[in-house]
Amino acid sequence: MKQRWIIVLALVAPFAATAGTPPVKAGPPAEDMGPLVARLVNDTTLDAKSQALAFRQLMGLGKAGVPYVISHLGDSRRLAEQSIWVHGAPGREDVQYQPWYVHDGLMAVLKEVTGQAKGPLTGHLLPSQRAKNVRKWVTYCVERYPTQAAVCQRALENTSVTNDGNDPQVAQMNSPPASR
Repeated sequence: MKQRWIIVLALVAPFAATAGTPPVKAGPPAEDMGPLVARLVNDTTLDAKSQALAFRQLMGLGKAGVPYVISHLGDSRRLAEQSIWVHGAPGREDVQYQPWYVHDGLMAVLKEVTGQAKGPLTGHLLPSQRAKNVRKWVTYCVERYPTQAAVCQRALENTSVTNDGNDPQVAQMNSPPASR
């Protein structure tokens, strides 16, 4: 009789241990992430409250959202507010980024999610620097997420990225000073 109880307990124990555990909330399926990320990126341009919530949600997507975030790099729209606060986990300090444009804010998201930066996070990048930054992130994305290479490469279609060689700000900086 004692052996039966041991066998019953051995069979029931794993189920009893998981009965009180709340289910793990999975992120949206990959096919749903494109529209979700597009909406969140757009929300960063509306107002300060929407921007803060959108950046928090973009970071919350974790590594699964990286290709979709990268696909929006090169977006030259101005952010609603030039500040992003990332509240640190216990034992980690809060971080503040000061991006001016959507592209710069998305770079902050990628820095937080991947731990990597593919360029300066100053928010004062020239269009040519943004274009170079986009190409670096697309390369990273295609290598790390080969099944989502097409998603990664959408960033190269952004208009502010394609005209990299004809950057008027760079031309102005490189032109000789006007003669008197």
